[in-house]
Amino acid sequence: MKDLMIATLAVVLLISSWFLFLHYADGQSQAFRKQINEQVLEDIETGNWAHAEKQLKALSRDWHRFRKVSLFFLDTHAINDIDYSIARALMYTHARDDSNSTGELKAMVEQLSFLTDNESLSLQNIF
Repeated sequence: MKDLMIATLAVVLLISSWFLFLHYADGQSQAFRKQINEQVLEDIETGNWAHAEKQLKALSRDWHRFRKVSLFFLDTHAINDIDYSIARALMYTHARDDSNSTGELKAMVEQLSFLTDNESLSLQNIF
């Protein structure tokens, strides 16, 4: 009976930590999307390239902090795709290429929106 209680406690601990992380990850992805849409994209559209590049570097720094934890819980391919998008967006912004940088940032917003949706507990993900 003791083994059953320990196993049940371990499963409950794992599931609750997964739900807590999923809630945290959803909040972080929303914050990243908001930062891209309201700060970086607006700077690119107005031609403020220096500030856009500064904002994008800050976003990259924050993303890499979040990435360290999220690799344990989320799909590695999705995380790597966002890493590639950040790297491309940084280079496009540095080159002052508005169409490619805007397109890459819009793609990153979509990738961030699917990041936690694919891991959530829903009928669509179960079947």
